[in-house]
Amino acid sequence: MAGAEGRLKLLVVRASFANLGGAERELLTVMREWSKRWEVTVATLDFPDAAQKLAKGLDVRIISPSQPFTPSSGMIAEITGSASKAAAKAWSGVEGLRQVIAESDVVHLSVCRGTLEILPLIPEGKGIHYHCLEPPRWLHEDVLHRRLDGKLKRPAWLTNRLFSRQRKSDIALVKQLLSRKGAAISGNSHWIQSQISRIYGIPHDPKLDNGQPAIRNNGLCGGATVLMHVIDLEDWDSKGSAKTPNTPDKYVITIGRISHVKGTWQTLHSLEGTGIGLVQVGGGDAKDVRILQKEADRIGIELVCMPRLDQKQLRSLVKGAVAMVSHAHGEPFGLTPIEAMAVGTPALFVDEGGFHNTMHDADSGMLLSRDADWKVAYKKAEDSEIREKWAKAGRKHVEGHFTLEVQADALQRLLDDCMKHA
Repeated sequence: MAGAEGRLKLLVVRASFANLGGAERELLTVMREWSKRWEVTVATLDFPDAAQKLAKGLDVRIISPSQPFTPSSGMIAEITGSASKAAAKAWSGVEGLRQVIAESDVVHLSVCRGTLEILPLIPEGKGIHYHCLEPPRWLHEDVLHRRLDGKLKRPAWLTNRLFSRQRKSDIALVKQLLSRKGAAISGNSHWIQSQISRIYGIPHDPKLDNGQPAIRNNGLCGGATVLMHVIDLEDWDSKGSAKTPNTPDKYVITIGRISHVKGTWQTLHSLEGTGIGLVQVGGGDAKDVRILQKEADRIGIELVCMPRLDQKQLRSLVKGAVAMVSHAHGEPFGLTPIEAMAVGTPALFVDEGGFHNTMHDADSGMLLSRDADWKVAYKKAEDSEIREKWAKAGRKHVEGHFTLEVQADALQRLLDDCMKHA
């Protein structure tokens, strides 16, 4: 079932790399290992220059349209669900895509607006693994429809109405996928595994290990499983320097666009009275930056907002921090605590969502409730003996559970199962 040279031919599909957030960066990172094992082709509708820069050196083939596809947006597009129809049309117009699909042994779909719309081009009898990092949150939750302070942007009934057609379309596409023999679906954490079960109405076994296939019924997927994110340890060298120019003398770092869903507002307020500043990485809407800065000035917190940084800059910034911190709401997985543990920086995270799966057995850093006394956690993070203990345990935890090799082994088990039952 492998290619002519004995290497598995894997087609990776992600509709867009335009945002180049954590999901896109992680996918480009793990393909460093995938390309050593398999013959990898990536099909996408938008692969911008920044993504091409990150992909430099990867032994993978990229196939995309001559002109990037940008889905329509705005109220009319949301009501009519036109973005889904446009994505399906865009896929059908990608030159050479049908031939690539035909030559591939198995297909790996990465969740993104427009990814599932490629399904009509994939023939029956082809194994498909759908890595549903998170069911589209703008369709199935309200956390992306709230302002920085948590207030709803519009009445809940209106948001529900606006996205009803797209929500039904997403559910229908997943049902269509799972009606095929040899199809499988996984979340990036046991938290998302349960969310997939709730939203799409399919069973899940929380005892399934990373990469362990779910049961099948006559070749059909019988439930959701898990394929966890990982990091490249070479990107997160625990022995490197910690240069932190233009930052407060003492600071914690939080990563992610300024927003309610990332808990930026709560993280800022958790520092009140500590004498510790906040460095936020990932930028945000100009209006939200101004609001956050005004609030920081009001409560006496030194705030520095930074755009996305290159790997070297980010690693140094994390290493120089008192702690990596997040109050994110229902974070699907969360690479940031893994990155912090890898370089020996304390990880202080809200005990919700994927953070719990990442950290609960690490013996490094702390998981806290939202209403906990975070000031106590910050004091512990400044204690040199505690930091050293956490650093040793954290690095060991990452090396055992979140490496490129671990993830590729897990994906291999899922792909083998898909091909076996297709």
